Amino acid sequence: MSFYFINDLEMKFVPYSLLAIDFEFITTRRIKNKAKKYFQEIVEIGAVFRDEDEVIEFESIIKPRHYIKSKNKHIHSIYADRFLEKEIENGMDLDNAFKELKKLYVPKETIWISWGKAEYDILRTVCRSYSIGMPFLKEDYLDLSIEFKKFYNIQQSLTLDKALNILNIPTLDRHEALPDARALMKIIKRMFIEGYEIEEKY
Repeated sequence: MSFYFINDLEMKFVPYSLLAIDFEFITTRRIKNKAKKYFQEIVEIGAVFRDEDEVIEFESIIKPRHYIKSKNKHIHSIYADRFLEKEIENGMDLDNAFKELKKLYVPKETIWISWGKAEYDILRTVCRSYSIGMPFLKEDYLDLSIEFKKFYNIQQSLTLDKALNILNIPTLDRHEALPDARALMKIIKRMFIEGYEIEEKY
């Protein structure tokens, strides 16, 4: 559903609803046949939905299946200490989190946004490992890191922190899912205000 960003008295047209999503990951070291393999799982999701009528936020700690099954969690995981053990064990199942996000997402009417191709690639890998479907259409995906570089004519790769600094947007609680999703929405709003346009796909 299309809507307008309003800045002072100026209105900027947005042809789709926007869903800014950030995934935080936990990396589990899995030992199989004496070989060490590392697998990244989603441990937290934050999302901000925006259309003409409302702004809706979603956040949840996610139960990472391989991490939960790991016998030696503190040795075989990376970044696990950011969350309490009980928080992880009582986290929402990923497929249930997807069901909640799908209440906000309408295929071909909503653009879902993240920062960097790695987010999309890890999401796809996790879905395959869990044997669950991708929650969103690939065609509706927008890598905001690429669009930011194109719009501001920047050649080098940029972290989300760097982009926020360029726009003088304060960084609060970085590397937490919901604050990062809010940051994504602030960035794309600024881009629209300054003349950015999403090409209509449908």
